[in-house]
Parts: sequence; structure tokens; C-alpha cells
Amino acid sequence: MDIPTLIIQLAHFFDRYGYMTVFLGSFVEVTPLGWLVPGGVILAVAGFFAKTENEINLVSVILFGSFGSWFSLLFAYFLGKKSGLWLVKKLKQEKNAELAKKLLRNHGGIILTTSMMANMTRFWISYIAGVEKYKIPKFILYSSVASTGWVSLMAILGYIAGYERQNIEKITASLGIVAWLLLGLALFVIYRSIKHEYHHFKKDLPHEENI
Repeated sequence: MDIPTLIIQLAHFFDRYGYMTVFLGSFVEVTPLGWLVPGGVILAVAGFFAKTENEINLVSVILFGSFGSWFSLLFAYFLGKKSGLWLVKKLKQEKNAELAKKLLRNHGGIILTTSMMANMTRFWISYIAGVEKYKIPKFILYSSVASTGWVSLMAILGYIAGYERQNIEKITASLGIVAWLLLGLALFVIYRSIKHEYHHFKKDLPHEENI
């Protein structure tokens, strides 16, 4: 199977399941299990096909992605508000939680609106906001801005790339095996990124739990 064919199959998948994939990918990426799902890549791919396909559009991609990440931030907030530091202690994430607490106290709304850029601490910033009983109207505002900003950035980048779909297909078709090597390299980079997130998540666990 050549890469143009793969692109066509991905296009069919996003035509049918694109919005749900975007929602779930954005939701899971914000959680402590975010290293499992490359939500940013999903958003970029969805944006790419929003430019080149008729069944999926950019505005809807941004809406579904924003709601997914926003609901995840709200979930973290209310979980923190109801359970206190229970999840922090359960997952041995005291360092991330302490960092989130300092950022929240020192920067407030600024850190909340930029929390989607904070990788593994973005969940804990929202969680600690709940623990600290941060005012819910402000949290809703700041978290919605954070979600929409991040999702829009990734989706629009993919959308811009969609303008070059024909050129991409022509280039990959002419490159043949080299195109597959490049795709393999891209997947390797994604894999390494996910692995890095996973190790970052595990590094605070007690030694016996890392065995």
C-alpha cells in the first residue's frame, strides 16, 4: 500500500469517525494517561482532512476538540474539589502537584489560560485548582480559553498543511520507498515523544513500583 492510498483510507476514517476521535483524543490527552494518545497529532490530522474533504470541517473539529479538552479540565477540577489530594497521593504525583500549586498561586489566570501548553502538569493545575477551591466562574473562563487556544492552533496547522495535499501525494508517490522511510521516521519521533511523556509520568513513582 502506497502513502497516497494510506492518506485516502485515513480520509475515509476521519469522514466517519473524525469528530468522535478528535473529542476523545483531546479529552484523554489532558488526563494523566495523556502519554497514551497523541491528541495534538490527531487534531493536526483532522485539520488536514478538514481542508481536503467535504465530510469534516475545521470549525467542527475545533469545537469537538475544545469540548473534549475542556471537559477533561473540568473533570480534573471537580475531582480535586471532591477528593482533595487523594489522586495525587494515589499516583505519587506530589512533585507535579506542588509545581501546579505554586504556578496557580503565583500566576493564577495566566497559568490556567496557558495550561494546555504545560504537558504533564496541565491536568494537575486544574486538579489543584479544585483542591484550592478556585472560583468556578473564573476557572470555566480560563480553562475554555486554554482549550480553545490549543485545539485551534493544532487544527489550523493541519488545515494549512491540507493546502499542499496534492503536492504531498505527488512527492510521496515519486519517492516510493523513501516516502515510507520518512513516514517511519515520523512515527518513530511520535513514539519517542510518547515514551518521554510516559517516563516523565513514572519518574515520581516509588522504586519498587518501577520494577
